[in-house]
Amino acid sequence: MNSKTKTALVLAVVVLGTFWLPGVSGKSPQDVFDAVMMVWVKPDGNARFELSVTLTSEVYREKIRNGADFQRLVEELVYRNLLDNFHRRYANFTVYVSPTGPVEVVGNWTARVSFYIAPFFVEGKRGLECPYSGPLDFVAGGRVYSFKFSRIILILPKNWTLVYTFPDPDDRAENVLIWENADYLPMLGVRQAAPNESTNETSLCKPLRIELRYSPEEGKVFFNATYICESGFPHIPGAKNVTYFKSGNITEIVGYLAPRVEYHEWLFGKEWKAEVKLPAEFPEVVGGSNKGNGTVEIIVKKSAVNYSVVIPLIVGVGLIAVWRWRK
Repeated sequence: MNSKTKTALVLAVVVLGTFWLPGVSGKSPQDVFDAVMMVWVKPDGNARFELSVTLTSEVYREKIRNGADFQRLVEELVYRNLLDNFHRRYANFTVYVSPTGPVEVVGNWTARVSFYIAPFFVEGKRGLECPYSGPLDFVAGGRVYSFKFSRIILILPKNWTLVYTFPDPDDRAENVLIWENADYLPMLGVRQAAPNESTNETSLCKPLRIELRYSPEEGKVFFNATYICESGFPHIPGAKNVTYFKSGNITEIVGYLAPRVEYHEWLFGKEWKAEVKLPAEFPEVVGGSNKGNGTVEIIVKKSAVNYSVVIPLIVGVGLIAVWRWRK
């Protein structure tokens, strides 16, 4: 048996081994690799991908005998599966890789996956949009699993303005967006700024009105905020599940925030006092009250008999009454 046949046989055993890996089931997050994906978007709308992939499964490590096996495994299970996801959504793109291939083994069970995609953003209904967004599936041994990246980092050109994302990033600093524990490529919409145009999303947006509703059961403050925007789009730090609606120079943002909550309970009722911090004060606040410096307070009261207090109280009064009657 020559070396190529041996390598192919080892790879086949490793891939088929997915059937009996403990703790893995269809569409479950894979526990084979720990991966981080960085995406640098270029001003021309193309993007460079760089993934750091570490093999964490001891079962797979026992099957891999050399660096060539590991390189081929990463190329099959990571690089090609990722491109298959992209092709299912938008087939008209070109992939560029280095002459040595897309995968480089760097040691300590870690490999680097690098490639370019052109285009990464295309013209859409709301400016430039990413056509590859959606869940990322991982195919191995004839079964489908969910890809999971411990972190996805997207870096936009400095003169671009973010129009929308779904879901909202877990962290953001200017043109850098970060999603934690993601098994998807986020939905993205951007706008290219004209020369010398400010890319500060809130600098040209004036707040008008905000409606707030606090749900104690969900622990969320749902909001609908309205702005007048000369240019760009407003941003509310910490907002999740954000959707933008634009009509002329009027922009609405719908989403929710995680509030700071105080809870009080008494004999015949309950009260929740939720506070959220907004980037600016709104002239009109519905469902809450301004407390200054962008802080808004929402109070929810519910009338209900607190039986955990009432029943012991009734029992206590009854015992006292019986004791006094016997005397």
